[in-house]
Amino acid sequence: MKNIIVLLFLLVGVIHPALAQNEASSELNGFIQAIKNVHYLAKLKVTKVEVTVQNDGLEKQVFFAEVLDTYKGESHKNINYEMLVEQGEDVVFNSTPVYVALCLDSAGNYYWPGTGSEFKPSTAIDVWLAENKEKLMGIVSVADWCK
Repeated sequence: MKNIIVLLFLLVGVIHPALAQNEASSELNGFIQAIKNVHYLAKLKVTKVEVTVQNDGLEKQVFFAEVLDTYKGESHKNINYEMLVEQGEDVVFNSTPVYVALCLDSAGNYYWPGTGSEFKPSTAIDVWLAENKEKLMGIVSVADWCK
């Protein structure tokens, strides 16, 4: 019985890091895809959200944020961006910094392109950004998520 317990602990010890590495790789791949498909990428700290109901039944949530670091696009000290959601959908934000990938419309307003555009800081993303920050400013994206 003791051998079985030891074997289980060894098995979990081998599998857990592999799963964690796979999750980090998947997260980083999603992050890199976002960079390629938007106009703007920054690390933000959301400070306020304003919600208005539109005539079409959607809600426009306007997020106001302090920009902690810009990786792609024009640098700003503060920024706001819009998100259109179904009426009654909860506004979810806190003051924890996040990476946000945004689109820019023809009027110069930033907007959230959809799911997969916000990323919690992680070791994988932080290391990748540190190694690639100079390259990011020069990337010309196809901005497929912004059409």
